Amino acid sequence: ILTNNSAMVALQTMKNINTSLNRTQQEISTGKSVATAKDNSAVWAISKVMESDVKGFKGISDSLSLGSSTIAVAREASETVTDLLNEIKGKIVAAQEENVDRAKMQTDISALRDQIASVVGAAQFNGLNLIQGTDDVNILSSLDRAPNGNVTASNITVARQDLTKDPPFSRLDLV
Repeated sequence: ILTNNSAMVALQTMKNINTSLNRTQQEISTGKSVATAKDNSAVWAISKVMESDVKGFKGISDSLSLGSSTIAVAREASETVTDLLNEIKGKIVAAQEENVDRAKMQTDISALRDQIASVVGAAQFNGLNLIQGTDDVNILSSLDRAPNGNVTASNITVARQDLTKDPPFSRLDLV
């Protein structure tokens, strides 16, 4: 076999085919043309940074979805409070008539006031209530990579509006 040139060429061709087959199988199994640092260290390092960024972007997407849901709950609660305040206003206007039972109107207004307090207390998503409390809430919005490779996080700041802190409707007394 050592002196058979045809056998030597066939053996070398078979080795090359096996090497190519192994590389192709590795690319198929990992989904990457560069699976390890020994394949191409520069491309592998870039791909690792990009994989990290993709995972970060998935986290940002989750954060934005959570923030959006929290804001939607707060918006709905605020609209409900507005509707209840309009009802209170209607009752106060109606109570200006002389032949109205003001004690009954006061009972209705007190019930609406209690309902507002209940809505404000229940307006939370995942434990966060944007219409109760005063601390601002930061929502992760992006990761920015500087040319030198440093990564900084950017946030969207949502200012909370405390609807429970001495609201003007807490002192509504007709009688």
